[in-house]
Amino acid sequence: MKNLVNFTNHFSDPEQLLNQDLLQYKFIFINGNVNGIPLKLSYEVLEKLWAFVELGGTLYGELINCEDFPASRLFGFKQDFSVTNRRLEKLVIASDHFGKKGQLLEWHGPFLTGFTFDTERILDIGHFKETHRTEAEGNYPGIIVKKHVEGKAVFSTFSFLSSGQNWTLRPYWLWNEVVNFLQSEHHLPIQDMRPVIQLSKYKNIKLTIEQGVNWFISSGILPNEDGSRGVYENVHSIRSDISKDLRPDCHAHTALLFYLYGEYTKENKWLEISDNLLTYLFQAGYQDTDENSVTYGFWKWFQSPKRKPDQIFSDDNSWVALVLLYLYRKTGKAEYKNRGLSTAYALLNTQNVNGLRPECIREQELLDNEKVYFQHSASVSMNPHFESIVHAAFIQAYYVSNDEKFLQAAHQGTLTLLENKRDLKFMYSKTAGYSRFLLSLSQMYKVTKDEAIRHGLYEVMEYLFENQHELGGIEESDNPDPERYGTEDTGVFRSNNEGIADQLYTNNFLLVNAWEAYKATGDPEVKEKYEKLVHFIASIQINSQKEQFDGGWMRSFHLESTEYFGNNGDTGWGAYVIESGWTNAVIISGLILKELDQSLLD
Repeated sequence: MKNLVNFTNHFSDPEQLLNQDLLQYKFIFINGNVNGIPLKLSYEVLEKLWAFVELGGTLYGELINCEDFPASRLFGFKQDFSVTNRRLEKLVIASDHFGKKGQLLEWHGPFLTGFTFDTERILDIGHFKETHRTEAEGNYPGIIVKKHVEGKAVFSTFSFLSSGQNWTLRPYWLWNEVVNFLQSEHHLPIQDMRPVIQLSKYKNIKLTIEQGVNWFISSGILPNEDGSRGVYENVHSIRSDISKDLRPDCHAHTALLFYLYGEYTKENKWLEISDNLLTYLFQAGYQDTDENSVTYGFWKWFQSPKRKPDQIFSDDNSWVALVLLYLYRKTGKAEYKNRGLSTAYALLNTQNVNGLRPECIREQELLDNEKVYFQHSASVSMNPHFESIVHAAFIQAYYVSNDEKFLQAAHQGTLTLLENKRDLKFMYSKTAGYSRFLLSLSQMYKVTKDEAIRHGLYEVMEYLFENQHELGGIEESDNPDPERYGTEDTGVFRSNNEGIADQLYTNNFLLVNAWEAYKATGDPEVKEKYEKLVHFIASIQINSQKEQFDGGWMRSFHLESTEYFGNNGDTGWGAYVIESGWTNAVIISGLILKELDQSLLD
């Protein structure tokens, strides 16, 4: 607590208070958070603290064991279970003393469950699905105040001042309202929260790109700086540490970034990192190269001890194919071509006559049915999140192979989606789905000049830019499943007009895809909207002393308060995740393509 409290004296053990005249102090703060275990105070210390508060002192206690009567009556809180760690719980402002009743806050760490008596409840703890405000009551007390004759005891059941992780106290603006209330109403000598996550507010795109690349080098996301051991997936949204999962799609995004950065800087070392990342995938056996296998050409979803690919996600496999074939066109490396085309043909051979496919195929399905089953199946995803990346990969495959089947499948699939827009499915939001759809629409129009594709392209762009905030970011809109909370794969908002911008599924891909739309159409209005998005992305790049954050972009940004905040109900890729490939690499690649004035089809 020492960094957050203005103090005159400090003791390492509460037992030392027995030798002190406590009446010389106006406030006493006790941090009971002993590595997540609540501190047990002796009866002698409790007896002395009781006299202190009755004679006019203010006692602040945090995560102190209150199983017994003396401690529970001192703090007004009776603990009924052992310590719990936060999962999806949030804090709600329980009183209306500072006009914020019902507003929600987040923290991370341990908390105690129990009940209160003779207290004023300031914050409560509960399982709330809402993002900003709730009408529901909390289940457990969070911060309470109990009066004692002349003095009072303030008690926090959760790791607040003791957390040591100020960045987990979100949103900052609302936490400072709580702090201001504790300062003014209860005169506690605690300090304002200083954000660990600052915004760069850059206007210099060159600097944004450099800082973004430096995140890859300095954050720990690369096991080896040269990329020879791959790239980890992300900085976890809740734990804020590196998730050491390895996925081919994240490698493809990151390899694309380093190749483009090598072109941009004209330095070969970045090109070598790009090649090392892909070579790691090849040598580690992520792709099935057995021509007699039903999963030949496909990639494992992640580093798996299973010998063959099992969960074959369409978009993940397509990203690897797209990048390999694009980089083959840049470098002429035969292995990129051979591996990329084997994936593209594996996808093509499981595409149906309408140019669509399931979002995921299991190995057992291929063993049971063989590929011809999927060619005639009507069971497809109708989700641009998956389909559009397949079609973009097919365009790259067409450029490399001159096989008209790729172009026909991509063209037919894009038209099928456009002709059945009412049947489209979205995972997180319509804005996220349309952001992805824009890539295949833009590139398909550039290749075919089909007016139906052009019309659909402008419809999609119109919807996206209708949701462009004045800051330049696209605000999340039209959540297909607001009740989906506390699982993997859910949005960082629940309802429209929450003011959330998503950098994992919407603005990141739009930074590439809106650029591709401009390169396909040459429309100056598209470029103007795109420039606003570029300035937004550059301005919200993170500036932090915490190296896992510095130079990156988190998923969820609140446009009104201009800080990273959103609904953290996605347990896998929540509001504060920093994704290596899907976010940082895609964003920086989009910025570099603009600086090079290149399209992925050039």
